[in-house]
Amino acid sequence: MSHNRKANILVTLIFLGVIIAFAYSYNSYVTMTVANAAYNDREILQDYNNEIIRKLISKDSVSEWSEIVEQYEDIVIVIENSSNKVVTKSIGRTWTALDVKVQTPFEFGGEAYLIKSSVYLLRDYVGDVRKMVEFIFMEFLISISALGVLVIIIYNAVVRYYGGLYKAIEEYEKTGKLKKIVLKGYAGRIYDRFESLTQNLERQQQNQRRIIASISHDIKTPLTSIMGYAERLNKEGISEERRKIYLDTVYGKSVEIQRLVNEFDEYLGFNVPEQMKTEAVTAKEIISFVEREYQEELALAGVDLRTANYAEEATVMIDKIKFKRVFGNIFSNSLKHFVNEKKIIDFEVACDKNKIYISISDNGEGVEEEKLDMIFEPLYTSDKGRKVAGLGLAICREIVESHMGKIYAENSVNSGLTIRIELDRSDKKPRLF
Repeated sequence: MSHNRKANILVTLIFLGVIIAFAYSYNSYVTMTVANAAYNDREILQDYNNEIIRKLISKDSVSEWSEIVEQYEDIVIVIENSSNKVVTKSIGRTWTALDVKVQTPFEFGGEAYLIKSSVYLLRDYVGDVRKMVEFIFMEFLISISALGVLVIIIYNAVVRYYGGLYKAIEEYEKTGKLKKIVLKGYAGRIYDRFESLTQNLERQQQNQRRIIASISHDIKTPLTSIMGYAERLNKEGISEERRKIYLDTVYGKSVEIQRLVNEFDEYLGFNVPEQMKTEAVTAKEIISFVEREYQEELALAGVDLRTANYAEEATVMIDKIKFKRVFGNIFSNSLKHFVNEKKIIDFEVACDKNKIYISISDNGEGVEEEKLDMIFEPLYTSDKGRKVAGLGLAICREIVESHMGKIYAENSVNSGLTIRIELDRSDKKPRLF
């Protein structure tokens, strides 16, 4: 659940809590007031009933009772005999649901009678009603105050920071520069993520500009040669031997351009997100794959490929086709930088409980320590004799990172360069909590 939704739910719950508390308080107060009013009315009605009974039994006949009943105008009085027949009753208001009723039996002339009296519940409680209104008004003020405080809290905790975030994004949209601001809470995390995103975009844009400039420069040189030799081929009087040299040169330069364009196209392809066809591969299978695909090819180039498996049957999920490209690019890079007559590449796989570690070491010339992080940049080269390098190691980084892995370089202890790859194991045991 997002933090924004949690905040909305919290505000809604607080608001509902205030309303429920108000309703409960109001209901409790009203119930208590009505109960007290009803209790007092019953006490009063009982006194009236006792008073009326004394007057009734003092008369000589039942026919005189109506005169007594009519004296009590504010009370509804009904007198019934033992047969539930009405003997006399007061004239005026009838009983309602809000009446308080009291019944009292008595005897007259040897017969049983029942006097029923009732009174409107709130007739004498205007003061209590006023108190109830005052109480409701106070509850309303308290609720408004609580909501006001809640709005201030929400503004300080959410709106103010999100407003600052919006202004920062708006300014970046207009100027292309992100203003550094300090935000707290979830808004701060959003800003940090946005800042990281803009930095990544700027780095990508710089890389793209550098790649385009480098490729333009690298294509321009052989293309100029091709145009020059093509112009010479159009001249008359060129010997067949010279023509063949020119044609071979044009073809060689064309192949060079084609290689660079294909490599760049491949790099762009690996930068486009796509669904990977991953499968479970053991460390043993990785070693067998490398030996089968590259050992003979490297041997023809005079390289001794030595493999070692320290991970046993540890398993990782990889796209085998893409990782073939990774290993091939790393081997190709090593072939360009051997300086010893004896050429060696060590390919090792190790693991711990969470990861598989692949290391590929050669005994070549190595790389300056401060430039180790740069060799995976597109078109970077440590070879001072070349204007630009290929995109091989940059493609390796794209593939490994698309597997949520990590790739980096170290200089070997003796000589040469070591490329290390870290990948999450797919067979690791889940944690027990």
